[in-house]
Amino acid sequence: MRQTAACIAASVLSASASAQSIVFSTGSDNGFFTPFNSSNASTVKYGDSGWLGGPSAPPVALGTISLFLATFSSGTPVPAGSTDIELTINDGDPSRLVFGSGNELYRVVLKDVELPATDGVSASFFSIDVPLPEVLTAGGFNNVGWSVRCIGFQFAGSFGFQVGTCNAQFNGFFTNNASFFNGSSWSLFAFGPDTCNQIAQFSVTIFDAGAPACPADLDGDGVVGGTDLTALLAAWGSASADIDGDGNTSGTDLTALLAAWGPCA
Repeated sequence: MRQTAACIAASVLSASASAQSIVFSTGSDNGFFTPFNSSNASTVKYGDSGWLGGPSAPPVALGTISLFLATFSSGTPVPAGSTDIELTINDGDPSRLVFGSGNELYRVVLKDVELPATDGVSASFFSIDVPLPEVLTAGGFNNVGWSVRCIGFQFAGSFGFQVGTCNAQFNGFFTNNASFFNGSSWSLFAFGPDTCNQIAQFSVTIFDAGAPACPADLDGDGVVGGTDLTALLAAWGSASADIDGDGNTSGTDLTALLAAWGPCA
């Protein structure tokens, strides 16, 4: 299901991941890549992707994505700046050139993201946590892609991503290529032919939405009742009303729903 938010009227919203589990994580053992600058930021987008599981895995409700980012300037220090960031979450790579449909699952504009000052010698690293309103992956391999676009770029240096090698893939599965939109079409790229040390892999951590407080409350009204029973029976044999987490809606889920009947605690 596509959900779109025009903007978030704050800097960057942070979400607690204390009850969440990491489902995808790429570290930052390969420096940085800062392709956005004042001459191109209004036109280009950069994206990346991976997958979370095997061919029979149930869908995953995503809860938060943490983006690990960088600013840089060569030779001359530059003061802090800002940009709005449009973040898109996709079913597979946003380019549609790797795997997955590429369909948009969620989009949000993060307003007035601060871009740290740089000293003209080394990069400045920072991260932002972006809540995802239980964006649901498609199941199976659970392909996930994301892209970043800048709006109203106000920074004298360059901006982009911390990057990792294959050795920094801690959760989930990476692809060798990142994706690039030049204003009219998408393409794929890597930093070189080495499929471990020169992959284009942007550093992110993706958390799931965590276990619901009342998993049998399928319609979210705070009560386990007749509408939840109807929804479960309609989803029989699929994963969409899976209460016990085994990837299938079946008799064990019906038992769990009946045991939870009434107001959620």
